[in-house]
Amino acid sequence: MTDPSIASDAEPPRVQIADGAVEPEPERPAMRRLFLTSDLRAATGLPRTHMDFYLREGIIQPTARTESGYLLFDERELDILRTVLRWRQHGIGIREIRQRLGRDDR
Repeated sequence: MTDPSIASDAEPPRVQIADGAVEPEPERPAMRRLFLTSDLRAATGLPRTHMDFYLREGIIQPTARTESGYLLFDERELDILRTVLRWRQHGIGIREIRQRLGRDDR
């Protein structure tokens, strides 16, 4: 049996408004996915020491920080990290990588 709430032709949820009329529920904006440092390490296979190095060198930059002090990264930083790892496999140095990323203000 198929769940009707996941059917492709299911109607959108409806909300009852003050005058008794019912109209479709407004769409909510998509939530931006944020990752912890451990999530980036798991996604790339990097050991902690390498991740710490890329953070210290300014190659990877946190997007935000939690109230507890944990660093948070968005999808863009994850993509940058993956690109950096490909460049490193091709022998490109940290200085050049920093320049390519426009993060050479050291």
